Amino acid sequence: MKIKLSIFIVFLNYFLVYAAEGTGSINGKVIDNRNLQPLIGANILVDETNFGAASDVEGNFTIPNLPAGSYNLTIRFIGYKTVKRNNVIVNPNRSTVLEIRMDEEIIEGEAVEVTGSYFEKSRDAIVSHRSMDFEEIRRSPGDLVDIQRVVQALPSVTSGSDQLNEIIVRGGNPGENLFLMDNIEIPNPNHFAVQGAGGGPINLLNSYMVNNIDFYAGAFSSRFGDKASSVMNISLRNGSFDRFRGEGSIGMAGAGALIEGPIGGFGSYILSARKSYLDWIIEATGLTAVPNYYNTQAKFTFNLDKKHTLLLNGVYGKDNINIEGGDEAGYGRGAENLDTENSQYIAGLTLRSIWSKNLYSFATISAVQNDFYVEVYDMPGRDVFFTNNSKETEYTIKTDFTYQLSKGLEFSFGGSYKNVVFDYDVNGDADTLFIYDTNARDSIIGIFDIYPEYIVNQNVSSYKGAAYSQLTLDFLKYFRVTGGVRYDRFDYTDFQSWSPRLGLSYFITPSTSLNLAYGKHYQSPAYIELAANVINRNLNSKFTEQYVVGIDHLFRDDIKLTVEGYFKKYFDVPVNRTLTTPDPLDYDDGTFLNLGRAESKGIEVFLQKKLVENFSTIISYSYSESKAIDPRTNKFYNWDYDYRNVLTLIAGYKYRFSKNDWYRNIKNQWWFYTVSWFPLMPADEFEISLKFRYLGGRPFTPPVYRPELKKWIVEEQNELNTERYPAYNRLDLRIDKRYNYDNWSFVIFFDIVNIYNRDNVWSYQYNDDGSIDKVLQFNTLPVAGVTIEF
Repeated sequence: MKIKLSIFIVFLNYFLVYAAEGTGSINGKVIDNRNLQPLIGANILVDETNFGAASDVEGNFTIPNLPAGSYNLTIRFIGYKTVKRNNVIVNPNRSTVLEIRMDEEIIEGEAVEVTGSYFEKSRDAIVSHRSMDFEEIRRSPGDLVDIQRVVQALPSVTSGSDQLNEIIVRGGNPGENLFLMDNIEIPNPNHFAVQGAGGGPINLLNSYMVNNIDFYAGAFSSRFGDKASSVMNISLRNGSFDRFRGEGSIGMAGAGALIEGPIGGFGSYILSARKSYLDWIIEATGLTAVPNYYNTQAKFTFNLDKKHTLLLNGVYGKDNINIEGGDEAGYGRGAENLDTENSQYIAGLTLRSIWSKNLYSFATISAVQNDFYVEVYDMPGRDVFFTNNSKETEYTIKTDFTYQLSKGLEFSFGGSYKNVVFDYDVNGDADTLFIYDTNARDSIIGIFDIYPEYIVNQNVSSYKGAAYSQLTLDFLKYFRVTGGVRYDRFDYTDFQSWSPRLGLSYFITPSTSLNLAYGKHYQSPAYIELAANVINRNLNSKFTEQYVVGIDHLFRDDIKLTVEGYFKKYFDVPVNRTLTTPDPLDYDDGTFLNLGRAESKGIEVFLQKKLVENFSTIISYSYSESKAIDPRTNKFYNWDYDYRNVLTLIAGYKYRFSKNDWYRNIKNQWWFYTVSWFPLMPADEFEISLKFRYLGGRPFTPPVYRPELKKWIVEEQNELNTERYPAYNRLDLRIDKRYNYDNWSFVIFFDIVNIYNRDNVWSYQYNDDGSIDKVLQFNTLPVAGVTIEF
């Protein structure tokens, strides 16, 4: 391997020596955000240069012959809010493609130019919304180019363990976030996906195909449903319409390749494949086994005519892991021997249609399937005592229409039909309780068969239906109101619900707005809960009521402050029956009851400076309290993700060495290529970023050791979550270096997770001999990666 790597470096350096810096272009289209109609004559200016263009009769524009590098753009059109884009990357001999959406300003009298900013906001998002593009995802320290880990920097989002990228919002629980990819709903877009939740160690989707992400942390609009807390709306970029392109990369998520290009004169494609190599670095992660995985992803775009665009998306992934060895624990599963193998596919077809200057629509058909297989066994002899062979499938048809009733008045409506199929085959051996002589620990003096064999064999086919309507109104120049209602029905549980949503923005000044929102959000039970026992089909959907008030202030076009307070109440949360009884050894037959109630409240501060010149900064802080009601005592206790204080600080600095004559003189010297690989050596564009994250101690319930049982149990008189784990803190560092040449570019990154190697405790393992071990999160993890773009 070392010989092959050395040959690769020598071969690459040969090309570097004889390469010259090239030029590229920015192409795109400018459209009205209300109706998707092209805007003719919009001015697109490249800041601090003489480059620019104007959009043509179809809204298209081209800015050619730009020296490779990063740029800021300003887009102006009379009567519309000025749009600004920061850190737009131009690669040699390539076109960077942008879609610019402009909002018409509600003004009276003669047309005027309205100042804009680098911050984008979805039209129907009143509160708790953030938008980020691929470059923000790529350069985030310690997040390993994972789209779910990146949003954990937001004040409304807390995280589970380092080993998982679960999104937990405002005191809630795993599995409460809705994922959409180009209008396709995805239950869990991860390798080694946690069944019934929304997280995993590594995201299945290729981040290099992402155009931008819109994240809604609460009180979101009625077009989103069946999730209690939040929405992540992922938009993928289209493939190149002008020429063949490609890139190869290697990083934490594996080694991969991506190619793209035109299809005739009316379409494009983008294809990627990725394979893991984590077995090379696994010892540094704190994990106990070697995961293996691969995935492929494709997107095809067809411009059928000027009014209709067809998108075809496909994703396939497969993963497996084998864990062997480890002492048996006397509490929880512990480190057992297990095999797991999962696979997932996502396929969808979306038609975007512009019917008139006032009406457009999206129609999507999709199929998503997750296959899970888990086998748990004892050694020696591989005595299998638990298996889970299950499959979850969703076939969906959905439509969304947006109609402009008049200037400043927009009506949206739509619906969906989803055929859900879940097939579960679960087998668990009967279990016994041993009574030991405490004076002679290996002497058994009693045996009780307390847990019978657990068998689940269910194959369910049912449907979910939904419909919504929404009205967005701008009035009196200072107000925007969004109101809607959503209807959901799940046939299997015979449960239906109506969900009102309402939001109001008051624009105190052009730079400051006061925002208020209310939302009622239902979420149907997880399929794994429904399959656990036939009686669970009587479960109702849990729901949250969310109240949010906040203020946005734009200090300047690249600095924005958001302060929000929220109150969130949970009702009808499914609770395992064993948690409602005083018996700590009660038999778990898979029954859930709608007895859970909880509430969360907090205040959040988010200050961001976009990367426009050299510096970028994020200051994110939240204080919250999250409490649930103990069904045994009907008293409040600290809920599982009640961290109280969460702080994230990110600072980045970018310097363009390519502007300096001395750098250009040494760039093509042979000795420079020998040392340019080192992290602190200069590059055409050099960026260094730091991220510090602090979370208060997570609550837990300390069990009591019973030596006569060799078990740790929660006694019936024990209150829940009375203790807290040590507070979490971590410092991450990332360095990105970009070199541009005549027809290609070369990007190197260095990412160091947990620089000072803090032992962050996730939980404790309670062993059957009465001892306790710490379960730690990531130790220091250095990762380097390379991307070649051509």
